[in-house]
Amino acid sequence: MSGVLRRGSLNFDCVGNTTRGSLDANLYGGYRETKPTPGTPEISVIAMDFRRHSDDLKKVGLMPLPPAVVQSAKDLSQDVDSDVLSIFLGHYRKWSFLWTFLLCLFQIPTTFHLFMFVFQTAPKDYWCARPAHLQQLDIAEWRNLSQSPNGCQLLDIDYSQVTFENGQLINWPSDVANLSYTQCQQFEFSDVDGDAKTLVQEFGLVCGNNITSFVEMCFLMGAAAGAVLSGWISDRFGRRHTLMTFVTIQTIFGGILAFSTSVAMFMSLRVIIGFASMTVTVVSFVLVVELVSGKWRTIIGILNILPVAISYVLSSGIAYLIRDWRILQLVISWPWLVMLSIWYWLPESPRWLLAQGRLEELTRLIEQAAKMNGTTLPSNYQKTLEAAVPMAAQVKDPSQTEIAGQAEETKATDVEEVKTHDLEIHVNPILVVFGRKYWRTTVLTLVIWLTLIIIYFGLTLHLSNLGGNIYINSAVAGAVEALSICISIFVVLKAGIRRSLLGYMLLPGLCCLATNLVPHGEDNQTGVIALAIIAKCLIGANNAIIPTYTAMQYPTIVRNFGVGMGNLASGIALIMVPSLWQLEHYDALLPLNIMGVCGIIGAVAITLMKDVEL
Repeated sequence: MSGVLRRGSLNFDCVGNTTRGSLDANLYGGYRETKPTPGTPEISVIAMDFRRHSDDLKKVGLMPLPPAVVQSAKDLSQDVDSDVLSIFLGHYRKWSFLWTFLLCLFQIPTTFHLFMFVFQTAPKDYWCARPAHLQQLDIAEWRNLSQSPNGCQLLDIDYSQVTFENGQLINWPSDVANLSYTQCQQFEFSDVDGDAKTLVQEFGLVCGNNITSFVEMCFLMGAAAGAVLSGWISDRFGRRHTLMTFVTIQTIFGGILAFSTSVAMFMSLRVIIGFASMTVTVVSFVLVVELVSGKWRTIIGILNILPVAISYVLSSGIAYLIRDWRILQLVISWPWLVMLSIWYWLPESPRWLLAQGRLEELTRLIEQAAKMNGTTLPSNYQKTLEAAVPMAAQVKDPSQTEIAGQAEETKATDVEEVKTHDLEIHVNPILVVFGRKYWRTTVLTLVIWLTLIIIYFGLTLHLSNLGGNIYINSAVAGAVEALSICISIFVVLKAGIRRSLLGYMLLPGLCCLATNLVPHGEDNQTGVIALAIIAKCLIGANNAIIPTYTAMQYPTIVRNFGVGMGNLASGIALIMVPSLWQLEHYDALLPLNIMGVCGIIGAVAITLMKDVEL
């Protein structure tokens, strides 16, 4: 006979002539038979903590209390935010700080791969190429004489008969007004950046060949797939190996991308990089929040997105200094191979290890953390962990095969508990998130993520569409967004997470709609850009908060899947963003108006969501 006593409670009522109070005790323990023959099982009481209720119990009249034992670290056993792991690891200590800081750095290369495309396809002046024997002709004169204002069409004449001698064009037709135009086959680009080439210049993605939106969509399609599948992959194979495997893929294929010989090759590699980048983003976030507990999950969950905003500033500076897209791609890719050096030391998620019943690895991790934190573990802490392992994980664990074989003997007495636990472990997550209790939460989550990502990436990836200097605009927007994310932590802790999300969703929407009040004209474009930057910074704070908020909406057994549903909506939004900005050809402010409406719809959806306590 063997098993575990998971948790019991004892209640002592101290009653005399008057009620003096009560004592509540929580008991954690385990028992296992040491011999195969019948006998008395070995019982170990792992922890017994008492909580005093009523100030009357503090009086001396009840019983003398032994002097308090001074501990080197705060006792978290009575902390309502604590679980069995945080009691040994702490909410946030040296060990947690080290690894959450390093894991936050993984957001930087991911953001580089997403955002650098803006600079690699930066607009550059172009025109129909001059014939080889007319290279000495002034560019301005050539454009004025030979082609349409958009630089895509050329006068349909025989240029082999035209010569340029002594600063004069010979045999140039006199009846130009009656001539038709033909599409340009070759283009010349401005040499303002010297020999450096953009992706557009390299592959001639202008006029009828302008497929930059489709090229961008390849990355976003890969990212959408990664957002959906990353949760399942990390649940199946663990956070640590999933993260580092896709960091490797992201880095290697990011470098190979610089040697693309065609647009098709470039687009194919971008799909792979998009999948890897989103997987790195999602899994690193999950691992970060699973290394901490209590209110630090909210704080670290938000701070994990801070490097994204900082990366916008770094991207602007790097892209300003390196204008050639191939060199730029190598710079943002291969140096990050150094991050692979931490693979061996990177800890697995302790909560994932516990859920999988991998106690040997979990014990080793806790001991390493305690050594760095300078804390002393109880001598019987391993039995506490054994008591916390889910039943399904105990059966799957090879070390528990003997228990699994004896399970049939106790099935009659434990049938109620087994059925209940099997329901929790083996439930179909789709049936839960779309079930009677959570379907409303799931639908609202999809709406919130969809509208949020349309605004956030609609402004982030296409801020250059509004005019102005792309490098300055991106750097300023990134710096202000970083400040906004830091401030949002205090706002969330003070106002609550749902109220914060509501404000950070509604205000960006109103800013986007307010661009209609700015007078039209080139001189007033600064006002539109300013409102767009404010909206981007506010929605950036929302983007940092929403993953944590979504995770709090679902129970543990489907929490990762619930966040995955949000990522599914974000993937759909990412695919829609490039098409959204195509609408500016009908009205310059139409994309911003759509984003404004999205902000209002998202705010309404947030008001219908339930609030959560931090």
